[in-house]
Amino acid sequence: MSLWAYVYERLEDLSEMFKPGNWLWLVSYSGGKDSTLLLLSTLVFARERGFEFSVVYNDSGGDLPEIRDLSYRVMEIVKSLGYKVYVTKPERTFFDLLLTKYSPPRWNFRWCCKRLKEEPFKRLALELSKKTPVLNLVGNRREEARWRDWYIKKGGDRLVYASPLLDLKAEDVWKLLEQLSARVPELGFVYRELKQIYGEAKRSGCWFCPLIVEDRLLKERPQLLKLKYQVLVAWCSGRREEIVKLSKEYPHLISVTIKEEEVKNEYYPCGRKCLKCQVPRVVAHLAKSLQEHPQS
Repeated sequence: MSLWAYVYERLEDLSEMFKPGNWLWLVSYSGGKDSTLLLLSTLVFARERGFEFSVVYNDSGGDLPEIRDLSYRVMEIVKSLGYKVYVTKPERTFFDLLLTKYSPPRWNFRWCCKRLKEEPFKRLALELSKKTPVLNLVGNRREEARWRDWYIKKGGDRLVYASPLLDLKAEDVWKLLEQLSARVPELGFVYRELKQIYGEAKRSGCWFCPLIVEDRLLKERPQLLKLKYQVLVAWCSGRREEIVKLSKEYPHLISVTIKEEEVKNEYYPCGRKCLKCQVPRVVAHLAKSLQEHPQS
C-alpha cells in the first residue's frame, strides 16, 4: 500500500464514522511537518469528496519565528480557498506564567501544554461543538511518543480526536508531503520552506522548551540559543527581572504583559530540588553550545 493510500484509507474510515456535514472536521495545524501533511491530506480528500472543513492554528508564543510566519501565511491561503480558519492564543503568555506562578516545565509537570495549547483549543472546540459535534484531526504519530499511541479518542460528548497519520515514520511524512505539495499548488512552497527550516532536525517545538537538552533547530539559531540560556539562568538564580529586560529587547520572542511589580523573584514552586531537575542539565548543555559558537 502506498503512503497516500494508507492516509486516504484512514480518512475514508473517519468519514464513514464521522460524516462531514453531521460533524465539523477541524484540523489542528501547528506549522510543523506532521500537521502540514495532515492539512494537505485533508484538503486533497475534502476536495475529492466535496465537503468543507475548518483549520485551527494555536499561536502559543513559542514557535520558531520562521514557523510562526509560515503558519500565518498558510492560514491566509487556506482562508482564500474558502475554508474557515481559527487562530487561538493562551490567555496569559508562557513568560507571564513563568514569572508569577510556575517553575520551568518538567517531564512530570508539563503545565505549558495545558495552559498554552490545550485550554485555548478546548475553549474554541466547546464553542463550535454547541452547534455541531467536532472531529478534531491531529498530527500525532506513534513513533514520536508512547502517549501519542492512539487513533481515536473521546474528548467529550461532542468532541472526538483522531490521528490519521498514526503509523507513519518521519521519512514517510517528508515523502508524502512532497508528493501532496504537487497536488495542492497553492501550498506547494510549504514543503521547500519546511525542509529549509528543519535542516537535519527531526522535530520542532517551542524554542524556549526546558525539556529538550539538545535542540538541533536552536543550534542553527544562535540568538534563540542564547535567549533560552539567559531565561533559564535568570529564573533559577532568582534574577527574573532580567527576563523582563529581555522582553523589552526582544518583544517578538519574549512576551511579558504583566507589571514589573508582579514578578516573583524569590518564588520557587519547584521546591529548588535542583538535583532532580532537568533544567541544570539543559543549562549546562546550552552553555557548552554557546562556548562552541562564541559569535552567538
